[in-house]
Amino acid sequence: MRQQKLMELRGIEAEYSPFVAASLMNEVYMPGRVQVAQAGSLGLLQVIDKKIPTAAIACYPTQRQAFLCHKDSPLKNSISELKGAKVLGRPAVVGITIGSTTHLAFLIAVKVYGLEEGKDYVIKNTAPADILMMPQGIDIVGIWEPNVMLMDEFLKNARIFDLINNYEIFNGYSYMRGEIEENAPDVVQAYADSFMEAQLIARYKPKEAISDFAADPSQRGRDIKLIERDVQIHVLNPKPTRNYVFEDTGGLWIPLELYQSGIMTDAGVLKRRYTEADFKAVLRPKYLAETFNQLGWAVPKKAPFMPSNWAGKVGQPPYPPYGVMEMGKQNFPGPGDLIRPWTFAGKTFKPS
Repeated sequence: MRQQKLMELRGIEAEYSPFVAASLMNEVYMPGRVQVAQAGSLGLLQVIDKKIPTAAIACYPTQRQAFLCHKDSPLKNSISELKGAKVLGRPAVVGITIGSTTHLAFLIAVKVYGLEEGKDYVIKNTAPADILMMPQGIDIVGIWEPNVMLMDEFLKNARIFDLINNYEIFNGYSYMRGEIEENAPDVVQAYADSFMEAQLIARYKPKEAISDFAADPSQRGRDIKLIERDVQIHVLNPKPTRNYVFEDTGGLWIPLELYQSGIMTDAGVLKRRYTEADFKAVLRPKYLAETFNQLGWAVPKKAPFMPSNWAGKVGQPPYPPYGVMEMGKQNFPGPGDLIRPWTFAGKTFKPS
């Protein structure tokens, strides 16, 4: 969006400020110093808590997250192995960032397997930068992509022990200040249109998109091969309709958010229990729906990142495999993806 000046082409001035964590982003979003933010579900909950009128326009679903251990660890492949401290002979030391999505996932796994703090595990609050080093004295860490690939495949200082996706279905949101929606809904629509156009440009010119991303200061020090894999998995492979903000299809997103935030409330990390009305007050599927309509795309009847024969049930982990990485390269458009002919890269596709 920034490189191609997609907002400016729609008559809207835009400035892009990078932040490395949702908590930092909300510190400037909440007082109105920035008008658009990107954060995981927990970041959106902070906005709901502060009663800041907000429109969540798009989502960033099912990014892979994982628990990792030292390469020579006797732990094999499941958090369930912590039960009774039978494998390590002592409580496992778990390095996670308190209040993060990985913390949420561990709390869900604890509930699934009936683990006891102090007996089966102890949590050590660990910053992401320290997690990447896989420090001695910590048995298991939790982190998100592309850092999972970084540790497991590039640094080779850890191995995947269990997938966080088995316990938590990750979601993040792109959200905008409510006063913009109230006073200039056309600006919100322009953002949704630009958001989707940026993805189509990346699909049309992937090499240029990856090159632009690799040159961004936020990627300084990262291996270009890691950047290429990250873009391929999370931008180029999935169907572009994956960003649609469902209110409820097969338990996504509101029922899932209620279940997962409730786990954090039970653990005392969150101070209150959220309601369906809380999420309906901020989720805005109508803007991407309108973008899709302009393109001749159908609003998905089910989440495109969930296998058609998925046997899991939202809110009842552990889950069978799903997600943008699990699905691999998805053809688009496929059956049911179009409502009108759509032309892209010189080829016209017809509804099927």
